[in-house]
Amino acid sequence: MKKEGSLKSILAILVIILVCLVSLGGIYVKDKNVMKNWLPDYVLGAGLQDSTIIKLDVNKPDEASSENKTEENNTEGSETEQTENNEISEDSQNIANAENTENSTETEATEANATEENKNESENGQAQNIYTVDNYKKSKKIIEKRLKLAGVTQFEVRLDEKTGSIVVEVPENIDSNILQSVFETGKTEIKITETNEVIGDQKSIKKFETSIDDTYVSYGAGSNVKINVEFSKEAINKFKEIKNNYVVQADENGNPKENNIVISIDGNAIVSLTETEFLQSAVNGTLQLYGSYTTDAKTLDQSLNAINSRKMLIETENLPIEYTIKYKTKDIHSNVNKYGIISVFAVISIAMLIYLIYKFKLNGLFAELCVLGFGAFALLMLRITKVQISIATISALVGIMILQFIYLIKLLDDKKISSKVFNEKTVEFTKILVPLFIFGICSAVVPALKNSAIIPFGNIQELSNFGMVTFWGLFTFELFNNIITRAIFTKAKNK
Repeated sequence: MKKEGSLKSILAILVIILVCLVSLGGIYVKDKNVMKNWLPDYVLGAGLQDSTIIKLDVNKPDEASSENKTEENNTEGSETEQTENNEISEDSQNIANAENTENSTETEATEANATEENKNESENGQAQNIYTVDNYKKSKKIIEKRLKLAGVTQFEVRLDEKTGSIVVEVPENIDSNILQSVFETGKTEIKITETNEVIGDQKSIKKFETSIDDTYVSYGAGSNVKINVEFSKEAINKFKEIKNNYVVQADENGNPKENNIVISIDGNAIVSLTETEFLQSAVNGTLQLYGSYTTDAKTLDQSLNAINSRKMLIETENLPIEYTIKYKTKDIHSNVNKYGIISVFAVISIAMLIYLIYKFKLNGLFAELCVLGFGAFALLMLRITKVQISIATISALVGIMILQFIYLIKLLDDKKISSKVFNEKTVEFTKILVPLFIFGICSAVVPALKNSAIIPFGNIQELSNFGMVTFWGLFTFELFNNIITRAIFTKAKNK
């Protein structure tokens, strides 16, 4: 029995060391002659990675043109004042001619000014209807949806409801081309280029799917990007009507001259086919397109990302307001925070080690190993479940590690640790943990209540992450102590 207990203790310690290495490093396997980490990367949240901050200002062309007109009028006024003295020095005949000319055009100028004022009032009236709080909020929601579709899992979007300005904060490693696409207006049109006739819009596209086609890789041609467009019933009926009435015209030499149909976003074509090619497939409800073949993985990835950025715009509404990027900057603070957290962990660990060894001697060293092993297990669990780790959620992990420290002290206070004593201590702590489990579960599902008045405070995602860390930390607490800690201490103290 003694040998069996020693073997269990040694195996448990080896497992702790192994998990510490895996948690901090990873599990690397060979994939296509490249060593890749089998474990997912840690999802670092706010404060633990550098971020990009972009400010978007509402683009109001009417205000810009008004300012330009004011400047032009001021310039014209100055020029008039400068030449006024020269005009006074002219002979009376010229003055009389100028007055006659002015009188003859006075009525026309008045009418033109009145028409222009009415036009400006009408245009300004329409513009004022666009720049509303509702449209500002709608723009914010569309940008958030686009960020999610673009695969950005961590972001913050803040809106100034008075000015409509939006500030977006995302991780620094997000591709700039993706961000640029997120802020585009995204007006989708299907039109005949020669006549400029719009025959469809965003609602005409039911699905826009992208994929990689590897059909001819084995033949040496490489891969390409495949696009499958599925149209709505209304669009199909429209295409059938156009096809029935379409007649290919001839140029001046008698050669057939085809019209072209494009699918464009904000005036930039992403699909361009002759009218015959487009309608031949579109009347059946779908359109399949293929990009150029390539054997270069980087080129293929760039092509796929480019078309996926267009897909993101098609799958969301147009921004009701046009925005311009006012500034783009980086918030660099991650290294300071990381070093700060590591320093805190080091100080806490050293303090625990000194106390445990002072009080429990050799078993204190085993206890410290259990604290560090528990922390490694908890981090590994968070890594596998892809819970976002931020400064706030690290505090939950520290709290659970302190709980583990207290649990080990209570356990080692007994002179003899038998399975019965171990079970009693575990049950005692489990009763204490039940409310924390409930809190963790409730906090983790908070995002589902984000539109509810029950949640009056701001950072919902941070609370959810805190709850997830609490939940998985407590789950790891039960699992680790009932397997690893039990294997070490039910025999270690009895030697």
